[in-house]
Amino acid sequence: MNRWSGVLLGCILVAIVVGCDLAFFSPAAEAQNLRSYSDRITDSAPGAYSNHTFTFTVLSDIAAGGYIEVDFPASFTVLDPNATNTFGARNVELYDDGVLRTATSTLSPTTDQVVINPGSGGSIRYNLNTTTGIQAGSELELLVGNQTSQAISGFTTFSSSTGTTTFDGDVSPIQNPSSVGTQSIALDIGGDSEDITGDFYITMVNPVGVTGDTTETVPPFRFNPTPTSTVGGTTLSVEIGLETDELAICRFDTASGTPFASMPTVFDSTGQIVHTTVVGVTLGQVNVFYVRCIDDEGNFNVTDFEIAFAVNDQPAGQSTDEGSVEGDGTGTGDTGSGDGSGSGGTTGDSDGGADTIGGSSGGGGSGGGSGGREGDDDDGDVGGGLGSDDAFPSGDAELRISGYAFPGSRVSILVDGALAETATANSSGSYNATIEEIAQGVYTFGIYATDEDGVRSSTFSTSFTLTGGRVSDLSNVNIMPSISVEPDPVDPGQTVTMSGYSIPDAEITIENQRENSPASLSTRTTTSDSDGQWSITYDTTNFTTGTYKVRARAVQTEGLGISTNFSDYTFYGVGQSADVPLSADLNVDGSVNLTDFSILLFWWGGDGGNSNPPADINRDGSVSLTDFSIMLFQWTG
Repeated sequence: MNRWSGVLLGCILVAIVVGCDLAFFSPAAEAQNLRSYSDRITDSAPGAYSNHTFTFTVLSDIAAGGYIEVDFPASFTVLDPNATNTFGARNVELYDDGVLRTATSTLSPTTDQVVINPGSGGSIRYNLNTTTGIQAGSELELLVGNQTSQAISGFTTFSSSTGTTTFDGDVSPIQNPSSVGTQSIALDIGGDSEDITGDFYITMVNPVGVTGDTTETVPPFRFNPTPTSTVGGTTLSVEIGLETDELAICRFDTASGTPFASMPTVFDSTGQIVHTTVVGVTLGQVNVFYVRCIDDEGNFNVTDFEIAFAVNDQPAGQSTDEGSVEGDGTGTGDTGSGDGSGSGGTTGDSDGGADTIGGSSGGGGSGGGSGGREGDDDDGDVGGGLGSDDAFPSGDAELRISGYAFPGSRVSILVDGALAETATANSSGSYNATIEEIAQGVYTFGIYATDEDGVRSSTFSTSFTLTGGRVSDLSNVNIMPSISVEPDPVDPGQTVTMSGYSIPDAEITIENQRENSPASLSTRTTTSDSDGQWSITYDTTNFTTGTYKVRARAVQTEGLGISTNFSDYTFYGVGQSADVPLSADLNVDGSVNLTDFSILLFWWGGDGGNSNPPADINRDGSVSLTDFSIMLFQWTG
């Protein structure tokens, strides 16, 4: 896999996640003895299978022997546990104030019961045992799907003769309706208590799709074995290593022809693209280690890769002081690719030291400079790679990106955190962009738009594999609304205006709430005009001092029915400056890992350029160790 700009690629995703994680709240007027209730699903695409996480707070007791029932409308389908071994009672769990209750398919005085009624318009019924009820004010979380603690995960085995074999794990058990639009799911809680009812509202939206073959079938390419030169006979152990073109796990053996699964030793440092370990060596002969690797898709090498080097015999004779001679070496480093010139080498400084064989003199030092990376004018930056006019060296794949944004807006395409292409949306908001001659490999793509006021939208981000010699289409990438808040901060009682741009002629749904206070959530709607501009005002009389956040999504109710996901939150202050959370998730994929670290390295020493979110995490004007420390603190792996 080629590395764009020499930046280390982190997270590998070989398929686009086409759904989205959504949480929708129903109006409080439709609930009875419920508060703060929502349904979060893992995939909102029509016809897709999804997990559901129902959260709600009950305002009256649920007696022992009572029940909690979720009734899906006829447009939903619940999988039949009798027809599959990938869904059962283990995939339904109830947490009471964070404490998991015990449940099986059989009711007892101390064990709850899960009853699954499958089919169209099916239901999930959770019967409480006859001993322990639920108190008023309890925060409940009902999980349905393969996200439960007892869910069975799939696994893969590999063999040199039969290849990989995959064993299915538990699946997402609830199939979505076949069309877009808002759906309601009924909640009914019964027992010797007051009536507790409500409706969960969720919306099906069209997924972002990718066409073209994004499945990798090639095992890791191995290169750059070390060491390759002769090792002195005073050494009893040596660090061996190699590199791969993708994240991989590597093993080795001292006998050739050993299948990967049978190789006895895994490299101490592996799972990345550089693999190293320390081994014992045999003096006076050539030492050979045979290496095979496997990637995250189960593609493994069936041929050996050799790391071979000679080890001298143990030296004879006595050391003398006569060999203490300093040598000089010089070198130049103007061979880096890119527009800049690299710095020259410095004089080598090598002391002869004590001889390995008495009476011989020490060898001279050597030195050489490295080439420049991305030079501007005549000054090289770090080392050969991306040039400002040459986005991808010797590429052999093509990616076409399309969707809808704000009419007339500038749409920016990021590859691994750096700007690679731009496009302009037309009067209807449609845009198209093409990245040509991009090398085969895994990339993280980010797409955002800038409105006419210079405000950026949230960044749509995804990672997947491009296959050489193929054209891939990343389609239906619809840009979330941009948001501005004026004034910020706002005094309590003062009117605050929220405005921005979106796809044109759309209904804009705005969610506004105080940070860390789900109960304060309020939802309002407005419309965007033919230019995509929208605006709404809030009276802050009842707002308390603190940090607030707002987000928005857009849906065209007529025409093509184009819709977007919710934007990221925009923070603002009421009675104080907003305490904006610092996020190291630079590619907005929900994790802080090597992909984010590679983006941080790309902007290292600068101001973060056009990265969005900013690589300058603490926003002090420089990407530095402070930002790296924040990233380490938020690291998820």
